[in-house]
Formats: sequence, C-alpha cells, structure tokens
Amino acid sequence: MQTQLTRRTFLERLGVVGGSSLVMAAMQSWDLMAGQAGTRPALSGRPERRKVVVLGAGTSGLVLGYELGKLGYDFRILEARDRVGGLAWTVRRGSTHTEIGGEKQVCTFDNGLYVNVGPWRIPYIHTGILNYCRELGVPVEAFANYAEENYCYFENEAAGPLAGKRIRRRQVKADLAGHVNELLVKALDQHKLDLALAPEDMARLVEFLVQSGFLDPSDHTYKAFAVRGPGDPYPLSAILRPEFTRGISSIIPAGDVATLTMLQPVGGMDQIAKGFERAIEPSRITLNADVQSVHQDDHGVQVVYVDTKSGHRKELHADYVVLCLPMTIIAKLDVNLSPDIMSAVRAIRHSDSAKVGLSMRRRFWEEDDQIFGGHLYSDLPLGEFSYPSNDYFTKNGVLLGLYVNGPLGNLGEQPVAARIEHVLTHASKVHPQIRKEFESAYAVWWRRVTYSEGGYAAGSAMARRGVTARMDNRLLIGSAATTPHSQPDWQEGAVSAGWQALTTLHERAMRGTAV
Repeated sequence: MQTQLTRRTFLERLGVVGGSSLVMAAMQSWDLMAGQAGTRPALSGRPERRKVVVLGAGTSGLVLGYELGKLGYDFRILEARDRVGGLAWTVRRGSTHTEIGGEKQVCTFDNGLYVNVGPWRIPYIHTGILNYCRELGVPVEAFANYAEENYCYFENEAAGPLAGKRIRRRQVKADLAGHVNELLVKALDQHKLDLALAPEDMARLVEFLVQSGFLDPSDHTYKAFAVRGPGDPYPLSAILRPEFTRGISSIIPAGDVATLTMLQPVGGMDQIAKGFERAIEPSRITLNADVQSVHQDDHGVQVVYVDTKSGHRKELHADYVVLCLPMTIIAKLDVNLSPDIMSAVRAIRHSDSAKVGLSMRRRFWEEDDQIFGGHLYSDLPLGEFSYPSNDYFTKNGVLLGLYVNGPLGNLGEQPVAARIEHVLTHASKVHPQIRKEFESAYAVWWRRVTYSEGGYAAGSAMARRGVTARMDNRLLIGSAATTPHSQPDWQEGAVSAGWQALTTLHERAMRGTAV
C-alpha cells in the first residue's frame, strides 16, 4: 500500500524543494567553515615583567602583537620571511619564491593583477577578522561565492547521460525544482493528503507553484522558461544524480562554506596583514629573522636567530615567547618545550594545500560566458576552479585554476610547468578559449614552501589542542591549530588563536612567577 502524504510531510518536502528560493551550496569537497572566533578579550593591568617575543608574523602573531601593544607590553615580532601575513599571501607581479627542492618562480602578471594563494574569502559571520578590517581601515568588497550562470561539468560515467556536457547551474536548479513541483501538484490532484487542505488553500498553493515560474498555468506541467535559459528541460532522472543535486538546499546554514554573503579585502588578502603592520610600530617587527633556537629557564627565554639578508647571528632575551608558527616548523625547532607538548606538536599534520593562478589576456568568462565570480562545479582534477570577483569589465584578469587541500596524484612532485599544463588541459574542457588567452601562471604548493611546509593544521581534536595551548613555564604556542573556538583553515581561527594566547600570556605575566 502506498504511503499517503500528511500535511506535515508535504510541507517538509516543499521546504526541501524551496521553489524559487533554491540556492546554491558547495561542491562535496568543500568542508564546513570555521565558526566565529569568540569574544575579543577585554584585559587590563600591566605586569612588571612584560618583555615578549612573538615568533611569526602570520595572522595570529600580528593579532597578538597588536593587542600586546595596547596593553603596554614591550614586544618584538620575528618573521623569517621578507613579508608579513604568513599563509595570507597575495601573489602579484614581482612575487617570488623558491620551492623546497630548488625550483624558483617569479610572478609576471600585469600590474594590478593578483591571486590570493592562501585564504581568499571571508564569510560574513567571521566578525573577528572583519572587525579588524574595520578597525584598521582595510576596505573590503563583495566576494561572489555563488553564480547561477556558472557551469557544471562532470566526466565520470556516474553522471549518466549528461556526462561530458557543459550545463549551466541555473538549468539544473530550475529543472530540479520544476519537475518536483509538478510531482507535488500531481500528488495534490490525486488527494494523497490524509488531512485534506481546504479547497482555497489548495488553490493558493498551486497558484504559488505556478507563479514561482516553473509550471505551465494551463496543465501544471513543467516546461522550460526564459530565465532558465535555452533548450528543453533535462529529464528528472538525469539530474537526480548526486553529481548535480549535491549542494542544493532551500536555506544554506549560516555556518556552511556555501554562505552567499562573503567578502574580500580590496586589492588582495595581504591588505589585512599590511593593515596590522601599519598599526604596529615599525621597530616592533623584524623581517628576515630565521629563528634557530628558543631556550627557556626560570629567569627568562633566549631566542637566537639569523638575519637571512646579512647572515649575522643575533640574540634576543625576553620574559616570555609565543610561537605563532606552523606546527611543522615548531616540530623541527631547537626549543625546550615539555616532552608532552612536543609530542603533540609532532603528531599534528598540515594540509597538502595548493593553488594555481592563471593570468588571462582577456576576461573571456565574462565576455563569452557571462560569468561574474563564483566557481565551476565539476569532477575535474582541479579541486576548485573559480572566477575573480573584482575588476569586472577590465582588460584582463587572473583565474584560480586549481585549489586543492590534499594530494592530487603526484602532481605536486612534478615540475611547475607540468603542473600548469595539467591545469590548462583540464580547464580547457570547459573553457576552450583558455589556451589562446593564457599569458602566465603562478603555482604554490604549500608543502614545498619554506617556513610553512604545509597549509592549515588538519583535524580538530580537542585533546590535542588542550595540550598544545598550555603555557609551558615561559613558552606558549599561539598557532591557529591550538584554538578550540574555530577551525584553523580560516583566518578567523588565527584571530581566535591570537586572542587565546593573549589571555593565557597576560594571566601568566600578571602572576609574575614561574609555574
């Protein structure tokens, strides 16, 4: 016997379908985003012993240094690179790095073009980092995280009859809603509800489904309509496959990576780090400082570093040191952290993240395909392929041709030219113009980047964080991986880590005695 639809079941199904309110979510490979960083600490008091050295000028180190300055601490930030920002790196003309392994790249993008090879978007719920943008005078603009005009392209035969075809996402969205709306009206017409709707309510409901734009008003069947785009609807059986339905929902949860409202700093993500740099006294930040050792005793901490420009060996002495470094780097550092903390540090793994920016002489995705931001939805071995959300209608631009958070075969072990060729080969299946318009590329495999040796810390074990976030006499780890408030793969996690380290350090300093 066929199960009848109750009012409750019917309305639940209608809510899932969402009619014209359907919105896009993310590809399966996207993870849930981090939550908010928590409450910014409101601290007071000035301890007698207040000289602090912060190792690392990434987001967490800059946040910590900025807040230490407000509390009156005598602090220094040591950064091994020749820039601030850490993973928040914006590559533009003249940017360069030599991979672990020896291959060197120099960016040759036209002036004004850039690609964010670390974090590249900020959800509206990440008020920690966004409030710093406001406070530091860093202008932001909208990041187009969703665009209905973008393409779906799936090669795997599991995609069925639509495999290998380039399809607009809005067509999938319209056809799914239209077919299901038609089925709902048929269920109504057959009086399948065990608690019947009043005749006037049923009429209003059908009218709503028709007015939503999906159903023909005469026979209540789904037919293609102008906004959907040209062509007949795809059969429901063809688009019900998970490749196409994945990520479609009526209302996107606020904590989901598909959140529509996202932002980006004008001119590149590194503008936030530069905002902190401007707000901190210049003498407080030392670049090109490659830390060699960190040794503590009950009286203080000695930090030895090498100036990578001059080769000179230098020493600093402080009351406390906060290590805002990747766990991969701390694990190899000559530092006398307690054995249990070092064991926890060495057990942490960092993501094998990589990005490739493709500079194009013409913005063909806008001119030819009417795509303005958002992403490609595909199973191509590119991870994320995305379009810029800035400088519309200008002459040229930079595509994010590849973004992965894990190994992609042995691609990362191949020469840079081979990695770029891989991206062009697969991207041209969707955009055949790409080879003609291609000018140059820049590829960053974070596992092969000195002073990083990986992307963000993977996993979120609270027990691990409980160990690594503990004050160890005069040493403290302030990396994003230590915070319990936010995942470390977003800048909000680094903000949370900076606040957490600030609170722990200040409480320890105010006590004034070793523990």
